[in-house]
Amino acid sequence: MSTLMDNANTTGAEVDAAVIEALHEAFESGELVLFVGGGISAAAGLPTWRQLVDLLVERVREQVGDDVVTAEVAALARSQRYSEALGAAEHALGAAEFNAFVEDALDDEGLDPPRIALAIAALRDKLRAVLTTNLNRLLERAFGEDWETLWRVTDDVAWRRRIILKLHGTLKEPASWVFARDRFLASIAAPAVRRSLTAVLSKCPVLFIGFGRADGNFDEMLSDIHALSGSSPPPRFVIVPSASLTPYRRTTLVDMGFLLLPYDTPDGSHDRALDILDRMRAPRARGAATASRSSRSILPPPIPDLELPPSSSPLGFPAYDLPPDSAGYDDTATMPGALGAPRRDRASEPPASPIEVFFSYSESNRELRDKLETHLAILKRKGVIRGWHDGEIGAGEERDQALADHLETARVILLLISADFLASDFCYDVEMQKAIERHERGEARVIPVILDACDWEGAPFGKLASLPRGGRPVTSWVNQSEAFTDIAKGIRKQVEQLTQNPP
Repeated sequence: MSTLMDNANTTGAEVDAAVIEALHEAFESGELVLFVGGGISAAAGLPTWRQLVDLLVERVREQVGDDVVTAEVAALARSQRYSEALGAAEHALGAAEFNAFVEDALDDEGLDPPRIALAIAALRDKLRAVLTTNLNRLLERAFGEDWETLWRVTDDVAWRRRIILKLHGTLKEPASWVFARDRFLASIAAPAVRRSLTAVLSKCPVLFIGFGRADGNFDEMLSDIHALSGSSPPPRFVIVPSASLTPYRRTTLVDMGFLLLPYDTPDGSHDRALDILDRMRAPRARGAATASRSSRSILPPPIPDLELPPSSSPLGFPAYDLPPDSAGYDDTATMPGALGAPRRDRASEPPASPIEVFFSYSESNRELRDKLETHLAILKRKGVIRGWHDGEIGAGEERDQALADHLETARVILLLISADFLASDFCYDVEMQKAIERHERGEARVIPVILDACDWEGAPFGKLASLPRGGRPVTSWVNQSEAFTDIAKGIRKQVEQLTQNPP
């Protein structure tokens, strides 16, 4: 019987199917991190690293006119030591000239995000984060404004979600550029930063896409990631052109634990990488899906758009429009059987009866709960929601029964997460457990709201999309009103979906 490791020497259909199944499992977990290389930029018509270096060789020849200097940059380019070639070109041209040339060469203004970028963005509802070596904004434009962009590794990336982390910097900020491996290692040298990045790579499955032989130092980067991932890392997948996998390189990558998904490029295009993404996200047979459900502690219930705002992802959810700059990408999805009823247009009128929103919180967080409730005032005024918490219990009412009744009937349950919440037997063992049970049955939408920094991701609700965006604790925001506004907007989107898709 073939194993996942057999694909060190073969790309047979049976082995590929096994790796695809493992990739599908990682994707469905909601923890998959994408690592996107320069192939996405090349697909839009921007130069690869090799082409950029070749252009710089000519620029050095024109501007410097020194044959020795030009020959040095050219020799580094021929040896595929691209980061060193870039460093030598910067030294020869001077920082100002080098920065201006690179910024002009890699500028994506006026270019549409390529099909592969849009296909990656279509996965965003179930991705944890995206790491990329691209400097331009193609991925940011494809993903839309609801994903935050960072261009510096920080000590909080372990708990951030829905972020695009640009490891080499961003184009319009030359001071952020990281071309050389030693500069990358220096950028993650701080112990807190390194621990945070290690936490992500040792916990989350990673899929590499958009890399090939023309990407300088890619194998060294994989080696760095291998070292940061610990002794028993989660699966790490590489979608890569077959032509770039020489026998030794293939064996080396597999020995480091990478699962390879090679694809052919017979016409010079990378369309077959899109086919692999389609296979990854395609619904599995009912039996396989059932087996997977039984192995997880918490799963999305069978109602559409539970966890995140809508997108055009063809993952069994309804079809929505991509952001304006992705027009022309046809990625229409059909709702599966039970969910196939026509969707109503967004209602301009409030629902016939307000949707009850239940606040589950620790008494020590009462002040933060009150602030959140204040930010939901507009939804209350419009009659869209009705908030409920233990402060609503009247004199003479039996407290436990009132809590149980409302926890059973609320259609939205907010878990206000803090260390005190996790330490509370009643919050964790009673309210949270009941909420999760209703979530799994599709009876309610459970939204974790991260109030304060704590180790919450291993909890049963840890795989649900949290608020504020990226799971950043409210107390870590300089302006907490911005955090509560972000939370209120996220809750409003969920409530709007409920009014459009009544049970």
